[in-house]
Amino acid sequence: MIADNQITIDENIQAWEDLIIKHSSKDAKFKSRTCCIYNTRSSNPDNIGDKICPCSRMIRRHNFTGDSIEIREAKKGNTEFNPPNEFPDDNTHSDAVSVNVFGTLQPSGCKFLRINVRIPMKDIFQLILEDCGRQKPALILSIYGGANYFTMTERLEKEFIRGVIDAATMANAWILTTGINNGVSKLVGEGISHYSLLREYPNKVKCIGMTMRGKINENTHLELKSQSKVK
Repeated sequence: MIADNQITIDENIQAWEDLIIKHSSKDAKFKSRTCCIYNTRSSNPDNIGDKICPCSRMIRRHNFTGDSIEIREAKKGNTEFNPPNEFPDDNTHSDAVSVNVFGTLQPSGCKFLRINVRIPMKDIFQLILEDCGRQKPALILSIYGGANYFTMTERLEKEFIRGVIDAATMANAWILTTGINNGVSKLVGEGISHYSLLREYPNKVKCIGMTMRGKINENTHLELKSQSKVK
């Protein structure tokens, strides 16, 4: 997920959606990946109910249309398929698919993209750089942690956010977070939203949230899908 929490339209900068389409057409590796442990034919609610796949999504929410791992194993003669306890950190249980979840959330203007985590980071950097008018950051602030046990007094929260935004705007920085709605990531997002309303600073704040698909709840999945450029 990539988001710019304060959007200023520059006619010389290519639209986010057009950038994604351009990169998808030029680079064969510019793909998304989807879990293939189960597929759309595994979604009979009478059989699986709200069972969770190792990828952290409900089985009945899977949208993979090819042969699932279960079907592939059955074709090999293995009729007693047991899914892994944890989703493997490789490509054995996911398949490459075209990038089809991307766009701009309304009315916030936050940009989003679902992409293969194994795409070279330099390619992701170039994509974001193009979206920023090729203006390289002088500083990258990586703010992670504190998702479950993050507490601060109101005074400390204000000082923390003020410091982050001061550093980000004065140094033309990019802020990296998990992009999820809790802990320090939520605090940073709320602070940037507050800043964008006050407009005390001359520079934009660029915040980039990167998280695994399984960490996003189903309502968010549906919202991103409904607001995607490609349906």
